[in-house]
Amino acid sequence: MSITRGLLLATIAVLSVGHANAQVSSAGTQIIIPVVSSSVSFESQIIIKDQSGTARSVTMKFYEALTVPPPSTAGLKPCATILLGPFETKTVTLAGQCSFGSGTNHHGFVILTDASGTKDKLFYAFTRVENPATNGFTVEGYPIGHIGGGDSDSEVVGVKSKAATANNPQIQTNCFVATLDDPVSYSISVDVPNALAASDTLAAFQMRRYSDIGAGAGDFENATVTFSKDDPAQWPNTLIAFCTVQDNASFNADFRIAKTHEAADPSRFRVNCVGLDFTGLDCTTTLAAVPEAVNAGQKPRYLTRIYAPDTVNCALGGPQTSALEMQLRNVATGLVVAGGSNASSFTYNTGKRSAISGGFTELFLIEVSVREGTAGLIPFGIRCFAGNGMEEPHLVDVPADDF
Repeated sequence: MSITRGLLLATIAVLSVGHANAQVSSAGTQIIIPVVSSSVSFESQIIIKDQSGTARSVTMKFYEALTVPPPSTAGLKPCATILLGPFETKTVTLAGQCSFGSGTNHHGFVILTDASGTKDKLFYAFTRVENPATNGFTVEGYPIGHIGGGDSDSEVVGVKSKAATANNPQIQTNCFVATLDDPVSYSISVDVPNALAASDTLAAFQMRRYSDIGAGAGDFENATVTFSKDDPAQWPNTLIAFCTVQDNASFNADFRIAKTHEAADPSRFRVNCVGLDFTGLDCTTTLAAVPEAVNAGQKPRYLTRIYAPDTVNCALGGPQTSALEMQLRNVATGLVVAGGSNASSFTYNTGKRSAISGGFTELFLIEVSVREGTAGLIPFGIRCFAGNGMEEPHLVDVPADDF
């Protein structure tokens, strides 16, 4: 028991350390910018800012898309290394940094990497894509481990297509798909009648653009584009998808990356199943083949992290929930904040984030015990739902029951 309690304390100590973070965690040592361009319609300015406080360099790889017009050719293009001073912000262009060879129209994606031997020098990066009138849109750079993963599909919502009129330009939606280390076979659909569907396969580190997605459907707006991986064996492979909506007079445009219902990140699962199997995006109503179990007089405790502000709902599962009880304990304060004696479920509203641990996320313990007057070993499961996602609960210790 002392070993598991020691493990719990060590885990809490590690996970509770505070750091100075950006509002959105986007610094990294390897960052991908999903789309960059150098053409008569758009030019990309790539902005990089050192966060390490040391002079160093960042390598740049540009992967030209398969859909570039000839005489350009697809594939990896050589690009010059970017030199950064301590906390320096530097702007480079795609055309100025990379050697394209022949051709005047180019698009693809960029991967920026810290060139130090230890690969531990953080930086930020994004691109501003501008049209000839210097109007444009911003594409964030994403730490490469934060994008892609085990999702089966993703969506871009709110796209539109409109024919030109006497007073308004033509509006069209262009969508892109790209891969990283692995191939992906995929399909693209638009939820409007008569829209043409698309399907194809990309090898590793390839990109393809689909111009005027939904062509054949006439005018539409507020439509959804769905990107699906066709082979379940490829669900772990990364498929980066996004769309831009542009007017064809000024080439003004916007950008939106495809979003998934459930991130492939155990620290952000919206639905968590402990002792229950997953069925689609929810838990089964019956216990898993190897469920959790609790003896009378014991209290298994599961460590999780909750991201305020949020409302979290947890409930016990199995045929004997009426013999069990559960509660939620704040690790920092030691206080029980939801559930308790004879409760087989709880709902917890965190309140505003600024009131919790100085604005950082907090750790909690989900505790389960046998109700008074009941004996024996009782199997159970736990289902939790959190709107922001929560850390997958992990058993850390089993002290004596005290509620």
